[in-house]
Amino acid sequence: MAKATAVIPKELHPKTLTASKKKGTLAKNTTLLQPIKRVYVTLKINSTATMVQHQWSAKAKEAIRLKHAGKKTKNREIRDPEQEGKDATYLTQDGEFSIPAKALKSAIISAAHKDIGIEKTLVRKHLFVMCDDPSGNLAMGAECAPPVIREDHVRVGPGSMDLRYRPYFYKWSVIFTIEMDASGLQLEDLTTLVDRAGFGVGIGEMRPEKGGDCGRFRIDETFKVQVKG
Repeated sequence: MAKATAVIPKELHPKTLTASKKKGTLAKNTTLLQPIKRVYVTLKINSTATMVQHQWSAKAKEAIRLKHAGKKTKNREIRDPEQEGKDATYLTQDGEFSIPAKALKSAIISAAHKDIGIEKTLVRKHLFVMCDDPSGNLAMGAECAPPVIREDHVRVGPGSMDLRYRPYFYKWSVIFTIEMDASGLQLEDLTTLVDRAGFGVGIGEMRPEKGGDCGRFRIDETFKVQVKG
């Protein structure tokens, strides 16, 4: 993949500018920075592996607040596996199954590395996943199959085990839009990064980035990529 760096015109190259400055021929209104070139790219990704979600429930957050406030929390209540699984599911404000937009951006950033020609810092500053929903989540749409609540054994400390009830999405897809600065990041770089994110980073619990194999995806090649800007 080509390194995503802006092409600097000869007249704006640092060596040329330095020479011009010494000769006194550098114009006063010479611009050294390229303007932002905003481009909006709409893509669709399809699942290639099961996605496991684990959103913190309102009850769990409240328990932590009470603990930090020095208040005694209630004794452990009788657990409701089905409800715990539902509480761990990400939803839009309208109640649609969804994924956090920030999780998708984090996956794309994690796919970047200087060894493959593009650094994480550049990607972090040159693209943003758009999301209009107040929840900050992207709807998975009608193609998403309802999740199955499963029981998992998890380690919660040295020698301690517990049970977690989480939603497993066996089929899912998302259509989303990225705002990109095309002055420093090319469209081909973006689509390659998204594919790499789906292949080796993933989204959700037990994803490849964390040593698992869940939450993997790939770009839907039958979906026409929309580019505006």
